[in-house]
Amino acid sequence: MATAHGVSSINLLPKDSFEFSTTGKILKWVTTVGRVLVVLTEFVVLLAFASRFYFDKKLDDLSTILVQKEAQINAYVDVEAQMRKVLAKQTPIETLQKGGLGFGTKISSLAQILPTGTVLSSLSLDSSGVVIEGNSQSEYGFAQFVSGIKKMSGVKKISLRDTSFDQTSGSVKFSIQISYL
Repeated sequence: MATAHGVSSINLLPKDSFEFSTTGKILKWVTTVGRVLVVLTEFVVLLAFASRFYFDKKLDDLSTILVQKEAQINAYVDVEAQMRKVLAKQTPIETLQKGGLGFGTKISSLAQILPTGTVLSSLSLDSSGVVIEGNSQSEYGFAQFVSGIKKMSGVKKISLRDTSFDQTSGSVKFSIQISYL
């Protein structure tokens, strides 16, 4: 009769209902939870494996874009250098247009300190300052003029280029170069 029941009718659990005891419930819960944990772990591992391909593709795309952007930036290096040169040349011109050279105020201050009897024959501007040529009726007038130039604000250096004294008329011919700060 044992052969009639077959393999499916074999029950290895004791007849005292081990399944309903505390130890049996704990053992059943541990095996069920263990299977769930194994399945979840396998799912996480598969997700990590599959996401690696996605992130590798993203990284490759970003590397390609980076190379393209670097090529674009390198293509504009010469243009940027030329623009910087133009802007560097433009800055002094804008400064001069806004504020001017300031020679108007300097010339007017020269006119204020010009003593009577002193006449300016030429006034020329160069890169370093002003060159003044003139004639003074007396040595005292010439000395007053030079002293007044020394007291002017912004004067860096005064150079007497040429001076001569005419004994018959008592006049002094002069050429002075004034350098400003």
